Amino acid sequence: MSPPLEPAGPLDLVLVTRVVDFAALKHRGQRRKGAAGEPYFNHLAEVAFLVAKATEGRDPLVVLGALLHDTVEDTATTEDELEAEFGAEVARLVAEVTDDKRLPKAERKRLQIETAPHKSDRAKLIKIADKTSNLRGIANSPPVDWDLARQREYFVWAARVVEGCRGVNPWLETIFDVAHRDGLARLAGR
Repeated sequence: MSPPLEPAGPLDLVLVTRVVDFAALKHRGQRRKGAAGEPYFNHLAEVAFLVAKATEGRDPLVVLGALLHDTVEDTATTEDELEAEFGAEVARLVAEVTDDKRLPKAERKRLQIETAPHKSDRAKLIKIADKTSNLRGIANSPPVDWDLARQREYFVWAARVVEGCRGVNPWLETIFDVAHRDGLARLAGR
């Protein structure tokens, strides 16, 4: 195992590419729920791109967190493993945006709304970017087993989560709003 690396600055490409490789390996074989069945890593890359653009590339830690945001929740990765590989800051950020899968889904969704206003600014950025990516995914390639009502419910819930994250980055919030508006319009046309 390599020693943990902490972000050294905005152009720490070795660390960023290590995280890209790690996330791609951990999510290999996973697909998005949509009819297109795109590789799950595409979602992670989109979330990372959105937070990188929102921070103008000045916060590599939030980009690393975005790339890894679903590893603990959706793979066998542990927070301790992330800390050993990438350091305590990265592991804490991922933990902050990770749902406790031991809880029922409805409780996890309720907690996301309730805890969003109390997250760090970095976690809020990841949450907004994650919800933006998910809305785009649902609008462009809806999950095959989701009817229109469930798709609309997700849009309403995502907006409630993002409401608690507002005030952290106007550009990213606008991108979410556009995805929300356009996605609902697309759903209305189905």
